[in-house]
Amino acid sequence: MKTKFGALLRAIRNARNLTIKEVAAKASISSSLLSQIERNRISPSLDTLLQILEVYGVPPDKFFKDYETSAKVEIIRRDERKIYQRKGFKYETLCGDSQAKGNHSFNAFFLELAPGQERGDAGDGHLGRELGIIVEGSAKLLYGEETYEIQKGDAISFFSQIPHVIRNSSDQIFKAYWVVTPADGEDYFGAKTS
Repeated sequence: MKTKFGALLRAIRNARNLTIKEVAAKASISSSLLSQIERNRISPSLDTLLQILEVYGVPPDKFFKDYETSAKVEIIRRDERKIYQRKGFKYETLCGDSQAKGNHSFNAFFLELAPGQERGDAGDGHLGRELGIIVEGSAKLLYGEETYEIQKGDAISFFSQIPHVIRNSSDQIFKAYWVVTPADGEDYFGAKTS
């Protein structure tokens, strides 16, 4: 199995608002080498990879998550979904635990957001990408300095590193299918209450 770290290393660098030149200088490698690593043109030596991770403050054990080596199909029946509920919002998980591990991890859930409620963090983003498919109602996506109106039938995707909030400013419940990748330990659900 050939593992490509480039995209993940680039995403971490971008999330920390660092340039290739800054990281290369701190890791004592050339900018050209780091650029080639990020584009998966060459594989870094273990020493080089550890130097880069040290610059990012990412422990190697966190970077090297468990890689799934066997294929597995998980079916989550409608009446078996884990439900996480807080005042004003509800998540129902749509994927099994094995999907939250490994190089291609993701979280998928069905989101319900009550009128006047919001989810997200206007001051911080996180590693990865998100995809939402709106099935009922409307809301606003506050994404950095921009605001987008989203409604039933829309699909929206974006890089998660930019601070973002989904706000239901309507008088109807907002419902959407949502996928976030990678499943990097973000607390999407909080503690289970039902």
